Amino acid sequence: MSIPKENKSILLTVILLAAAVVVFFADWLFSQNSIFPSRRGDLTIPLWLFFAIDVGFIVALVLGVRTKKPSVVWFSIIANSIFFVLLSGVMILLMIANGISEQ
Repeated sequence: MSIPKENKSILLTVILLAAAVVVFFADWLFSQNSIFPSRRGDLTIPLWLFFAIDVGFIVALVLGVRTKKPSVVWFSIIANSIFFVLLSGVMILLMIANGISEQ
């Protein structure tokens, strides 16, 4: 099963959005075996994961702009820009929280 070139950026955007939601709620979803040491207040693992997802939004934006379908181009520009800005804001707030919780 092959995904058409026009739909790869849309699929990547949806996957990255789902990954960002899972990382954001990971401590609550997986409270028994959490991969994040949030009890100690260390937020470096979620920060690096959010950074990787943020880079993925830029890649999805570039892939979407390179297609020839105008609807995919506009969706890619609008959706990936919004998600990139929102996730960058969350990362800044996490960096501030991490800096406050450091000793």
